Amino acid sequence: MNVHQSEALTLKTYPFAESNRIVVYLTRKYGKLRGVAHGARKPKSRFGSTLELLTHSKIVFYRKEHQELAVIQSADIIRAFPAYELSWEVNLHFNYFAELLLELSREEEENENLFRLALAVLDACATVPISLLARYFELWLLKLEGILPDLDRTFPEIAEKLRTVMRVHPTEIDGGALSADELKLVEKLAGSLIESHLEKRLKSRVLLSQLL
Repeated sequence: MNVHQSEALTLKTYPFAESNRIVVYLTRKYGKLRGVAHGARKPKSRFGSTLELLTHSKIVFYRKEHQELAVIQSADIIRAFPAYELSWEVNLHFNYFAELLLELSREEEENENLFRLALAVLDACATVPISLLARYFELWLLKLEGILPDLDRTFPEIAEKLRTVMRVHPTEIDGGALSADELKLVEKLAGSLIESHLEKRLKSRVLLSQLL
């Protein structure tokens, strides 16, 4: 039984048995990881707020031979994004970001670029308009998946603007780089391309379209 550790982002949790939770992480070293956090549903659980959505933690885990789920031994917060500190719009987008990462990451397949992209986007959420940040995230996800269309053909009038946005770290994006109409145009196409690539509708994207 080997013990491993890695930085991780919490993507999803759900109840398991009387007092446990199954946690789905995006880890820096091991890609998508599913594990059991024993006692996580108890009032004084040692996991505390480490299981909140998109919390950046350092986790320690092991997996017994022939077991599908890892066992999460501990999780220590590096950075958290408490829902009560975020606007409802940012919370909605965080659910979208988490679903994108959940669907586009692969089980136990390291993807350093994806992990770094996610951290960079989270770093920028306090200073960059969330709708602009979401478009940045979508475009870079398309690029990492190898399906980003030719910007000059797809967005002939704003291609150079998009290249400028994608060229910088998200914390350095000019908040007024794209107009509201331009953001809607990018969202419509980029989101559709991602869903086509995944061959499924994303529940969080549907919710965003209904509420925003």
